[in-house]
Amino acid sequence: MRLQVVLSFGLRIVMALFFIVAFSGSRANLAAQSFRGGIRGEITDAHGLHVPGAKVIARNLATGDTREVTGDAGGEYFFLELPAGQYEVSAVAPGLQEFRQGGVTVSAGEETIVNLQLAKPTELIERTVVTEAAPIVETTNNTLSQVVDRQLVQELPLNGRDFGKLVALTPGVTVEGSGVAGSEKGFGQFNINGNRDRSNNYMLDGTDNNDPFFNNSALNQVGISGAPATLLPLDAIQEFNLQSQFGAEYGRNSGSAVNIITRSGGNAFHGSLFEYNRNSYFDARNYFNPSPDPQSHFNNNNFGGSLGGPIIKEKTFFFLAYEGQREVVGSDFTFLVPRTGTSINDIQAAEQVALAQTYMPLTNGINPALLKILNYFPANPTNSNSISGTDMDTNNGDNFIVKLDQKLGSNSTLTGRYAFGQSNQVYPLGSLGGYGSGSRLSGFEQTSPTRVQVLSASLLTTFSSTKLNELRFGYSRFRTSFSSVDQLDPTALGNGFDFGNGKLGLPEIDFNGDLENLGTSGYSVPRGRVSERPSRPSTTTPWSTATRPSNSAANITATTCRASTTTWNVESWT
Repeated sequence: MRLQVVLSFGLRIVMALFFIVAFSGSRANLAAQSFRGGIRGEITDAHGLHVPGAKVIARNLATGDTREVTGDAGGEYFFLELPAGQYEVSAVAPGLQEFRQGGVTVSAGEETIVNLQLAKPTELIERTVVTEAAPIVETTNNTLSQVVDRQLVQELPLNGRDFGKLVALTPGVTVEGSGVAGSEKGFGQFNINGNRDRSNNYMLDGTDNNDPFFNNSALNQVGISGAPATLLPLDAIQEFNLQSQFGAEYGRNSGSAVNIITRSGGNAFHGSLFEYNRNSYFDARNYFNPSPDPQSHFNNNNFGGSLGGPIIKEKTFFFLAYEGQREVVGSDFTFLVPRTGTSINDIQAAEQVALAQTYMPLTNGINPALLKILNYFPANPTNSNSISGTDMDTNNGDNFIVKLDQKLGSNSTLTGRYAFGQSNQVYPLGSLGGYGSGSRLSGFEQTSPTRVQVLSASLLTTFSSTKLNELRFGYSRFRTSFSSVDQLDPTALGNGFDFGNGKLGLPEIDFNGDLENLGTSGYSVPRGRVSERPSRPSTTTPWSTATRPSNSAANITATTCRASTTTWNVESWT
């Protein structure tokens, strides 16, 4: 068995080297799985003739980082693997004026077309500067995608500051009415082009951001309350790209590829502080919470901030963001409970019936422990079994991300990022009904603490204007559990009472819909899971030659070679 593993690994290496040699001299443009973008275009003179051999420079306006290429013999140029952001592109050729194009936006997974026109020869030292934004028109591949940029992320209203709600801006995306899931009773976040709502591939800066158990996004995954259990801080998002039809290099799922690009620091410090509050004081009453009952409580606080800037200008940059949430929501119910008034007391009446029956005489009376269990019902001094009540649900979370970018010389950039999210949600999952329905009473609400960690690093190296290599590593860990807020110790009831299951909490006791159930759902005994998804370091090398037909309708796209990209999942339930 060990020999087979060694031979299999060796075969992968040989095949990788074969394809590297085979394609390094080809004239094709090989597209790797990328979370960056590119710029390409033509260089012409005032008469529309192509200018060969022009020097073209792309400068990142935030970090000052520059990339230089030389136009080919046909007057074409292109930049590969540029981080998303704003750029200035300049070109110069012997005997022609310098040309600069500002406002060039590079988006993840897309190529921006910037055609440069150099002015007629002149002996004066002049240059032409264009400040209009370059149009983003995708003419180089057949990928169907939607980029949601930082302006949309920041300015569109988002309930709960969950960026995942913005996927509905993409054609072909559907979600169920509440926006919680892709389909009714589904666990996925959205459907696209008829695929299942758990057929999407989520990436954070190009590295895996999937919870393998539910095949959903690890960060921003919906919790038991219907709200995300954790959040990627909104102020940390540069943009995200949702591809509904994508190349084979992404693989994994048939639905869509969602690539979230996080912000980086620059040469100037930038930051933000925010606090949002929603309060029942400003809300209308819930339909099921009429007067004269007290208005249900609702209070949601979103708060946090971000900070980014240089540690060493032009070389080392940092960015960090934090977002917290404190939410308390009242869920209104009409509870069916025993009457406990002085004139009518259903519990006392049931005791008398039990003592009077002769089928199984209670020679020692009723066990006092049973009466203590019935005290879980709320007091009801009215003459009706129906009373209005409210369960207080909570959703408290803390989330942050830290990102560092380090330039290693003039040709390499090392990036590391760590995202963390932690929350505790409390929500009533019970209903009226038979076994397995659980209880709607507040004493038996479900509590679900969740912790998500995503760690990744990448090293981008530029060997020449046409050859680059990127090495990535990613690790994610998703931990959650489910239990009841009721932590009753059966022995505390006295009289030798024991449920015999060795667990804390009251087991489910059903009343066939006549009264509220007591106890935790029979199918929701305390449980939890840990999902880990580490991946071995993988190398992705995109090549491109300096000659490519203009506006070719048959661009070749292929998955680049990867040596040892095996991933594994660790699933454990307790």
